[in-house]
Amino acid sequence: MQTVVEVKSVYKSYGLSEVIHNCSFRIREGEIYGLLGINGAGKTTLMKMILGLQKMDVGSITVLGKEVNNTPEYLANVGSMIENPVFYEHLSADDILSMHLCYMQKEGNISEALRMVGLEHAGKKPVSQYSLGMRQRLGLARALIHCPKLLILDEPLNGLDPIAITEMRELLRKLADGGMSILLSSHIIGEIRHTADRIGILSDGGIRQEFSVEEKVLECGEDFENYVVSFMRRNEHGII
Repeated sequence: MQTVVEVKSVYKSYGLSEVIHNCSFRIREGEIYGLLGINGAGKTTLMKMILGLQKMDVGSITVLGKEVNNTPEYLANVGSMIENPVFYEHLSADDILSMHLCYMQKEGNISEALRMVGLEHAGKKPVSQYSLGMRQRLGLARALIHCPKLLILDEPLNGLDPIAITEMRELLRKLADGGMSILLSSHIIGEIRHTADRIGILSDGGIRQEFSVEEKVLECGEDFENYVVSFMRRNEHGII
């Protein structure tokens, strides 16, 4: 299976604070990779480096066969939603997606993108009238409007109600089954367990454990979340 993202021995510091330390992992074509870590573990920083929004100090990151520090061309095939999505409040969803396609110099089906995220009836409403959940949905529509090969989502289920969360999981599964690779982050174990194919636990700046969700659930059963919490606690306190 083709590797879409490869992070190799990456380090990143802010002043004297080292956020990412010797971090390595791969994302395969057509899989959902869950980045799990406590708040402040470095998940957003790692995603921003993959997108070329922040530079690493040491190491290498390859996306779709391109070194991120050498060319921005790969970004034409990447969609992302990092932290809370920001929009021009007076514009409608139709306007925002149209503007995004123009900026990306891409074509896309705006009506279909809004339908996929459950905003088909809100396309003309100004974003200033949107709820938090609607903003998350619009952020996802903007990330996938140009049919990217890689989708990077930072806490994508924040602000969604239980029905919307189920619908978003089903959508992400459909996209992955169609060949799209998805990297998503969360600090909520149950959320990522039911969404990701593989999980990488980010702690002390690096991926300290990585496993197939299906295999680990078979191994641990109802103790899956307890296992993950126990591992994270021991690792955060330097026992591992």
